[in-house]
Amino acid sequence: MLYPTKWKAYELIDAGNGRKLERFGTLITDRPEPAASWSPGFTKAEWDSATSRFSEDKGQKGSWSKDISDFTLSYPFLDTGIRFHLKQTAFKHLGLFPEQAENWEFIRGKCAELIEKGITPKFLNLFAYTGGASLAADRAGAEVTHVDSVKSVVTWARENADLNHIDSIRWIVEDARKFVEKSVRRGDVYNGIIMDPPIFGLGPKGKNWKLNRDLPDLIENAMKILDPENRFFILNTYSPQLPLNDLTTLLRSVSRFPKQFEATTLGLKATSGKELELGNLVRF
Repeated sequence: MLYPTKWKAYELIDAGNGRKLERFGTLITDRPEPAASWSPGFTKAEWDSATSRFSEDKGQKGSWSKDISDFTLSYPFLDTGIRFHLKQTAFKHLGLFPEQAENWEFIRGKCAELIEKGITPKFLNLFAYTGGASLAADRAGAEVTHVDSVKSVVTWARENADLNHIDSIRWIVEDARKFVEKSVRRGDVYNGIIMDPPIFGLGPKGKNWKLNRDLPDLIENAMKILDPENRFFILNTYSPQLPLNDLTTLLRSVSRFPKQFEATTLGLKATSGKELELGNLVRF
């Protein structure tokens, strides 16, 4: 399992009984985490230190026990770092997936390799959420295109960019499949692509997204716009319905996908010693 090691402002304190105890700066949260099926490593007294707890209702929507004002969190990245605007949502999230820092470091390294060759990397972030990978790629010297179908989420990502005094990202509010299909027709070429597709989603004109059904076609088209030589690629999937072995089998069925790639699990290591697996990671 790969997990980030450079966080200072974030800490996974413990995980167990279907929940995780985390520190964001000085805020301690207690949130649902289905992957944490074991017993916690720390005592109930430690868990009772949480500032705010999220209780789930039907459909994963729920509420926090205490309202917390929006706040910022920093990640040490290159010389300037990256800052994030966090806030409580009705779906337990705060606008940041800390395990993704491992991918930000991968992006930094790959961009540095391309720049050494005299290439200014063109980077595409699909299903881009609040833009952690977009900010990292921009900081690493790439020309970034950020794509998400939810306008409010793109607005949040732009707030993060403003927080970091970044004004060079290209922002697109559009379905990822539709954007990639257009890019194929235009003959666009990118040096790096990251995608984090959901299990289910609503696409354009009522066309639903289903990960197991629609991912192969998306990957096939993504390979068409990825530079054949100077390139890198990252795929995250968080669906328990698509275990890593099944995902790699699916990818090997995509004609344009390379035969050699890294396939592992992305997660977090808790202070209590627990290791929390949070999703599949494929990259090259």
